[in-house]
Amino acid sequence: MVGTLEKQVKRMKGITLDVLIADEIRSQIESGQYPQECRLPSERELCDEFSVQRLTIRSSLQILKHEGYIYSKNRSGYYVAKRRIIKNLKEFQSTSNILELMGKPSSVTLLHFGKMEADKKLAARIDIPIATPLYQLSRLRKLEDEAIAIERSYTFAEYVPGLEKFDFSLCSLYAVLEKEYHIVMDRAEKEISVVHANEMESELLKVELGESLIKEHGIVYDTQNRRIEYSENILLMNRFVFVK
Repeated sequence: MVGTLEKQVKRMKGITLDVLIADEIRSQIESGQYPQECRLPSERELCDEFSVQRLTIRSSLQILKHEGYIYSKNRSGYYVAKRRIIKNLKEFQSTSNILELMGKPSSVTLLHFGKMEADKKLAARIDIPIATPLYQLSRLRKLEDEAIAIERSYTFAEYVPGLEKFDFSLCSLYAVLEKEYHIVMDRAEKEISVVHANEMESELLKVELGESLIKEHGIVYDTQNRRIEYSENILLMNRFVFVK
């Protein structure tokens, strides 16, 4: 194998051997040769497999660790991380749909649902008048019994009268909007930042207080270019990755 990789290095200017080895191990992970939580071969075993020095293997493993494919345990080695959920910043797709396409249906626990008026802080965040009527929906999303996200949605009440009659512990907000109100979500303007878990987030997501989390927030538009929803989600850092 190493001969083939070295030939690829010579053909592909700017590509180094550690990158190609990382590509090969990544391919093995994605194919299922190394399943989730599986321990990878030791550095020495990988050196023998690819006929390279340990520094090259360590560099390859660091690439995969940085990408979130593997993680290390002290004095134990490297293990395959749980597959991350890929969210494309240029495309609009709900988290539930992404998980379904991955073959991993998720579940939600309803935290809160009710009608409200935008306070000063929320109105400034969304750029709407104070006291604008909204429906607030908060849910805890789980994947394989692991809490992975706190999802908060603020839907403009003027477009969805009577939304309170639906049980969002059992049904999808977007499915209700499409079926009952003929509103089809089309695109979103989102921002991504890093926040630190407060007490509530720490408890719900089972992480340490102050642990780094991803905050995804922004406006969602329908096919008529109307602002329908402001969403604000808190996501586990090790379960999501964003691409352009």
